[in-house]
Amino acid sequence: MVTRTLDDVGPRGACDFVTDVACELPVIAICELLGVPVEDRSKIVGWSNAMVGMDDPEYADDPSGGPLAAMQLAMYAQELAERRRADPRDDIVTELLDAEVDGERLTAAEFNAFVLILAVAGNETTRNLISAGLWLLCEHPEERARVQADLGILPTAIDEMLRYHPPVLYFRRTAMRDVELRGERIREGDKVSLWYVSANRDEEVFPDADRFDVRRTPNDHLSFGFGPHFCLGAALAHLEARVMFEELFQRLPDIALAGPPERLRANHIHGIKHLPVKFTPERRRTTA
Repeated sequence: MVTRTLDDVGPRGACDFVTDVACELPVIAICELLGVPVEDRSKIVGWSNAMVGMDDPEYADDPSGGPLAAMQLAMYAQELAERRRADPRDDIVTELLDAEVDGERLTAAEFNAFVLILAVAGNETTRNLISAGLWLLCEHPEERARVQADLGILPTAIDEMLRYHPPVLYFRRTAMRDVELRGERIREGDKVSLWYVSANRDEEVFPDADRFDVRRTPNDHLSFGFGPHFCLGAALAHLEARVMFEELFQRLPDIALAGPPERLRANHIHGIKHLPVKFTPERRRTTA
């Protein structure tokens, strides 16, 4: 998937890294896993953009755009379920339809919500990890040089990208019991906002927390959450980012910013919408 994406942009010498590269891999991967047909993948991207960018005029004309996109994606999930009941396949949708826990199956509403979460979370967050990762490396040339000199440090570099520029800024949780935290009383049932962007700069956990360090170890960032809320797709996100940067720096080693990033207008997703880049064009080649 990465090879095909770079085969397309490599000969151009310039592109929008977000829309032409970073967006491609996550949406293809999650759609492959879900069993979404190729011709429908642009719909997933459109609905996902509208849901996370409901405050951004590029993606939503009015405040109803996000909820409408969520409804359309849920309806699409229902259609996908009906197709798989008639034609089971080796994909997550078929697995979810067949799954039982203690004799119970997912209701239609639960199934639709599951597919919606997988489609959006598996698309938006990894896209922003890859986009922000390249931007951070371009903004920190010494750290980029360390990565390009030894691609074997990419796993620690990716964790530092996640710590320094978490794809999700916060989540809201509900307190399950009374607890006191740093002198603040939180009562059972209280709604609590967890700010990952703050936790990842905690000076008690991360020495020199405002420094971007691709060799930082240990790196106990919370961008994937924690405990029972740990990200279901953490391993996939790491894999996608590692393969993307391995191929990118081998094929387009001089890739550089051609303009400033354009950020998503949102307070939940830490997104970059557009990132113009330039590089020495590759000779066009055909991928089998």
